[in-house]
Amino acid sequence: MLRVERHDDVVVWTVDRPEAKNALDHATLDALTRAVREASADRALRAAVITGGGDAFVSGGDLRELRDRSSEADAERLSDAGYGLTSAIAELPFPVIAAIGGPAIGGGAELAVACDLRVADTRARVAFKQVRMGATTAWGTVPRLAALVGAGAAARLLYCAQEIGAAECKALGLVDEVTEDGGARATALAWAADVARGSPRAVAEMKRLLRETLAAAGEVRALERRAFVDTWSGDDHRDAIEAYFERRPPRWRPR
Repeated sequence: MLRVERHDDVVVWTVDRPEAKNALDHATLDALTRAVREASADRALRAAVITGGGDAFVSGGDLRELRDRSSEADAERLSDAGYGLTSAIAELPFPVIAAIGGPAIGGGAELAVACDLRVADTRARVAFKQVRMGATTAWGTVPRLAALVGAGAAARLLYCAQEIGAAECKALGLVDEVTEDGGARATALAWAADVARGSPRAVAEMKRLLRETLAAAGEVRALERRAFVDTWSGDDHRDAIEAYFERRPPRWRPR
């Protein structure tokens, strides 16, 4: 589910569900959120790395668990759980680096964007597939994505749901570095070691200043949560889930 490793003053969190391509079920979301919050109180930690086991980063929400959870209450729970995780990452007093060694899809892309830095290897693919599943983003993602790549590129990624490779991610600014296959984790750990060479207080203040540049994101959060609840509990999303398991195109309703 979630592996936690300590490398001196760096912690590595690995989502390890290879049978589900590291899809996030509620148990894994909760475990990762607890780990992040516990790390906040550990004054010896200087940086963290989030990665996925096997050949994926995180392939989104676990549709096998979520297939029958399409009520408004279900949507609110999922939105709040994911936002709790991404907010906990933002509030840590040290940077979190995403090591993307494979697909980061849907919620996996949202998790990657929530990190402070992103390293991808050449196997990485990123896609915001939410609209293809009849839903929106849910975890405070839109302001973060627009801040990284600009409004135009964010619109293309969100509206078209295109899957892009590591080189295009780097060109857009969606990831900060591209490594050879299998190199994302090693590079992320090297960056974490560089972070640890700086003043803990100065790094914490730098992160706080960067976080403040997204202060308006709090206003967007309420809109995003409402949009996610409305779309997740709507007919389009329910049909998209069934279409996924039946291996057919969704039958969208008129707006």
